[in-house]
Amino acid sequence: MENTIDPSKPAALRVLAPLLLTLASILVTLGMDSFYGAVTSAPLIGVCTLFLLALKYDTRVVFICLLPLTIFTALKLWSTAILPGGTGVDILRFFIRMATFLAAGGLAVSASAYRSRLDGLRLQMLRVLESIPAPLIITDSSGFIQAVSHEAVVASGQTRENLVGFKIQDICGSHLLEEADEDWYQHWMKSPADRSFEVELQLGGRRSIAKVGRVGAGRQTIMIVTFLS
Repeated sequence: MENTIDPSKPAALRVLAPLLLTLASILVTLGMDSFYGAVTSAPLIGVCTLFLLALKYDTRVVFICLLPLTIFTALKLWSTAILPGGTGVDILRFFIRMATFLAAGGLAVSASAYRSRLDGLRLQMLRVLESIPAPLIITDSSGFIQAVSHEAVVASGQTRENLVGFKIQDICGSHLLEEADEDWYQHWMKSPADRSFEVELQLGGRRSIAKVGRVGAGRQTIMIVTFLS
């Protein structure tokens, strides 16, 4: 079976973007702190940055970004704790805030690990589905094609690269058989999750009936379009 998933970006690029985001958060913190001499926004901005990273990047990348954010946050908090007039209470507050920041960082890393596991399971499911010996197209919740079976590639008359990554509405013209609604994809999005329906789709030079259904929920949702004739 051919690999239908878009090739991963080089490792250097996968790390560069989150590191740039981390640097941007540090610069924003420095800019905001310039207006507040005794208070730093480093913990808040750092935690927000970590959870943004956890939504997209894998655990290793989030952990790599956690290190400079932790060092920067510790330095900023310590600088406020030892200001002239600082007391033992300020030192205690420093350790409490650092412990809170590290706990939030640990949660972000754990969330990233959980999301990465879900993405891995989703990828495995896509590969199993696309191996089915039938013309079959799989899209994400936004309608972008994620995988296609070999039979669907042959029927479309196009290469796999010209299908994966494009919206299914742009690849398959349609007319909904069950209801008079030309926008069949939006119809599917609004239908109950446990319901499938039939559409007449134009795939390549042939119109055929296809069964449309979806699996999963939220970000992990996929739509499966199986051509029946």
